[in-house]
Amino acid sequence: MKPAVPLVACVAVAFALAGSYVALGGTSYEPTPVADPCAPRPARETSGTGERVEVVLLAAADQTACELGVSREDLVIALRSVDELEELADREGRSRDELEGALRAGLERAVDEAKGEDLIGESTAGALTFAAERLPLGLLLSVLRGASSFLD
Repeated sequence: MKPAVPLVACVAVAFALAGSYVALGGTSYEPTPVADPCAPRPARETSGTGERVEVVLLAAADQTACELGVSREDLVIALRSVDELEELADREGRSRDELEGALRAGLERAVDEAKGEDLIGESTAGALTFAAERLPLGLLLSVLRGASSFLD
């Protein structure tokens, strides 16, 4: 076999792949826009305490992000550490205390709503409310990151 045959075959396959991508509309791809954290989200089916707590935490993130005027995704990324939360506060022209207050208030509202909808029970609501009201920020962030995973 001539050395050029495999090269020509690879180039033909590459052009066929690129042509298929274009023919199937690959050039018109646009990412899904980030959801408005102030808009209501559709209810989600849940099974187990872990999933219910996750719904509460996502609602808390929506409420906090809405109050701060940022996307839920930006807020959740910033929740990885106190330093990243402070960076978000700086980018948004807010103080750390303002961001912390919004986070705690968002969690308390989401817990109250979930309790009112019988999504979570008294003990789970009490634990999350205690965390929102009393834990130092770094510990609160650790609890929020791990809450839904350890309850399953």
